[in-house]
Amino acid sequence: MYLWLITGLNMRMKRLKINKFGVTLAEVAVAVLIFAVAAIPLYYAISYGAKEEVQLDKIAQANKILSSFKEECIELDYDEVVKLKQGLDGFNAPKTFNDLMLAQKQYKDFRLTVSATEKTVVDIVSLTVEAEVKWTRDGGGESSQKLSFVKVKR
Repeated sequence: MYLWLITGLNMRMKRLKINKFGVTLAEVAVAVLIFAVAAIPLYYAISYGAKEEVQLDKIAQANKILSSFKEECIELDYDEVVKLKQGLDGFNAPKTFNDLMLAQKQYKDFRLTVSATEKTVVDIVSLTVEAEVKWTRDGGGESSQKLSFVKVKR
């Protein structure tokens, strides 16, 4: 009986040697599992990177709008900038609004708000202008970029 068992084992080994170049279903399943374990974190890393890139693009767009707004206010007369005390409605700043419209066309969620406060200190009249651009982030939160500057009446 012992001889029969050894002979059967030898026959089985020979059959395994014949199948040596084939791939079993278990080997394929293990390979797919290893690929999935490696691919899932890679997918999440790439998608997170894409979300961060969009967020950085929005920050850059907001900074562009704010710097354009500041440049226009610097070039305008003091009396024109004083109109900001009533809000953006009476203020004529075509370049800023063009930048804002381009950003809104691309992202559809930029909002520009401006406030101005006039002060007089020892015969010097100044206007503190505060501008803020807000937008929605992924996940429903809100982000903003702010800019403040002072314009002095000459």
